[in-house]
Amino acid sequence: MFIAIRKYSGCKDPAEINRRIVASLVPILRKMPGFRSYTTMDIGGGVVASISEFDSRADADYANSQARELVRQTLTDLVPNPPEITVGETLSQVRI
Repeated sequence: MFIAIRKYSGCKDPAEINRRIVASLVPILRKMPGFRSYTTMDIGGGVVASISEFDSRADADYANSQARELVRQTLTDLVPNPPEITVGETLSQVRI
């Protein structure tokens, strides 16, 4: 499994960002090969982050490119800066 973390700074209205992401990006992600989960977080201080889980690095990289394009097209009024992206292989995971 691979995790992709996207951290966006300078964000306005995290609740509206989340609403738009759920309406536009999540349906796209659900159709992507290797997609497992998606989480959005309001970190505070104008920073919003997302964590996505995929079967492979290629799946995660492809999803990152799709997310980047969608944000550029639909969220520039609320997300003015490009994300800081980290992708890595899952070493351990605990779920309840």
